Amino acid sequence: MFDYRFFRPGDESAITKLFHTVFDKPMSPAAWNWRYLHHPAGAAKVMLAFCGDKLVGHYAANSAPLSVGGSEISAALSMTTMTHPDFRGRGLFEKTSNKLYECLPELGVAAVYGFPNAAVHALRQIKVGWRDIYEVPTLKLDLRTVSKLRKADPAVVQVDHIDDRFDAFFRVVGTKLPVCGVRNAAVLTWRLDQNPENLYTRLVLSEGNEISGYAITKNFGVDTTDLVELRCADNATARALLSTVIARASSAGHTQVSTWCLPQEAHRLVLESVGFKAEAPITYFGGRTFQPISSDLFDSRLWRLSMLDSDLY
Repeated sequence: MFDYRFFRPGDESAITKLFHTVFDKPMSPAAWNWRYLHHPAGAAKVMLAFCGDKLVGHYAANSAPLSVGGSEISAALSMTTMTHPDFRGRGLFEKTSNKLYECLPELGVAAVYGFPNAAVHALRQIKVGWRDIYEVPTLKLDLRTVSKLRKADPAVVQVDHIDDRFDAFFRVVGTKLPVCGVRNAAVLTWRLDQNPENLYTRLVLSEGNEISGYAITKNFGVDTTDLVELRCADNATARALLSTVIARASSAGHTQVSTWCLPQEAHRLVLESVGFKAEAPITYFGGRTFQPISSDLFDSRLWRLSMLDSDLY
């Protein structure tokens, strides 16, 4: 009854139409092309399910390479699972996912990971071989409870685009992180500078011609600053960047700063020391491997994770 095949040029219209039907919001062609076709590590692997000429199922694994012990591996971010409402309950999620997973090892993809919502979290483990890695809390700072007003660190500056210094920084810091998303200049340029939907603020602390750390933020709603990534060479840099993020959020009239930071992160204690607390929402985090990997991707203690790893921020 159903036919399965990879995305072909010309399918974009049907895909964005299905997206609107499933999520009740539009996706622009520019956003689709940016997210699925333009990643510097290569286009997404997109499996489609058709009933006749009608697109009824969609599952994508977007390029999202990982740095494992300083070595880059090909990995993919699971995203945009869609089944047309008229065709639910027929196993399309399982079939479309497994059709894609059968092909990923041949395409050189070593692992797929992602952040399933509650509707598919259990299904991914029961039906398509996923394993949980962690349940990620949101760390929140209520600015209304901060007793001492933070001041922006004068050494922290805002830059309007990603430059080559981020390459040099990742070459140094990335080798010290057991498992993390690749954050070279090409990936950050795609993710931040070329993003057609979100506007980001890039804050860096420099030492001469090099950076010792950076913080990436974006506004969420009218009262929240999302700290989507904080990557630092040391805790002193983390404190300087955090003070600046908090000061800027306060000046913008925001009441909250939100971020992700797993317990083993070096700067987790810095966040807690200024008042960040683990709260809801909790985000499921899991994945599946297809090839042997030098580290255990299912050991949450190895991951250095940020909101920037998700497609939602």
